[in-house]
Amino acid sequence: MTLPPRGRLSGGYLLAALVAVILVGGQLTSCSAVRNGFQARSGPVILRAAGSALEAAKTFEIQADSTTSGRPVSLTFEIGGPNVGEGSFVSSGLSFEAEELRGLDYFRSRTLWAQVGGTSLQSALGYRWVYVPAKSSTAAELTAAFRSLTSPAVLAGQLTGRVASAVRGRATTFRGRPVVAVTEPGGGTVYVATTGKPYPLRWVQSSQSRVTFSRFGRDFRITAPKGALNLTAILAS
Repeated sequence: MTLPPRGRLSGGYLLAALVAVILVGGQLTSCSAVRNGFQARSGPVILRAAGSALEAAKTFEIQADSTTSGRPVSLTFEIGGPNVGEGSFVSSGLSFEAEELRGLDYFRSRTLWAQVGGTSLQSALGYRWVYVPAKSSTAAELTAAFRSLTSPAVLAGQLTGRVASAVRGRATTFRGRPVVAVTEPGGGTVYVATTGKPYPLRWVQSSQSRVTFSRFGRDFRITAPKGALNLTAILAS
């Protein structure tokens, strides 16, 4: 790389230099990733390790895509720990954002309220955040429903539900990272990282259902939306 003349170090040059450093750093990190040895282990051992790594990470992001009755459904959710998470749900004709924060559930949508209470409710709420009070029975039901998303332990249990019969498959890559495929009869195929920690990176449950795991150990800083309205009080009025 040729340095610019002294006294003419421009912002553009600094940006280009920064990008170069990031790219070189990324290449070094990628090339120096250490194999973890799981590519040669048995299916049950690999899958148990993947479940343990997922649970130990405590925080991560999941992206799920499926097809229900011929209609595509997608979900993106950041898990910040037990009963803490936020994300979005999208299907044909319906989409909403949701947040679970230790028993308090928040929602925001441009389409959901019309289906719950008609156009008048949609007009009243618009695209504002609402919450369901923690003491209500609805909140308890919602927290139970979100548990499969916001509990690393529950997700790990689902991932390893048929671990005893898991069979190791071929080594391949997922998004440029070396992985090994492990198939659970009736439970789909899990692609487990063979460098670094044995995280599950991809879970193909069927031809119409896939889950991707990423951003392990991130601090998502999930906080309550400001100015959220009490949905229970609004519906009761």
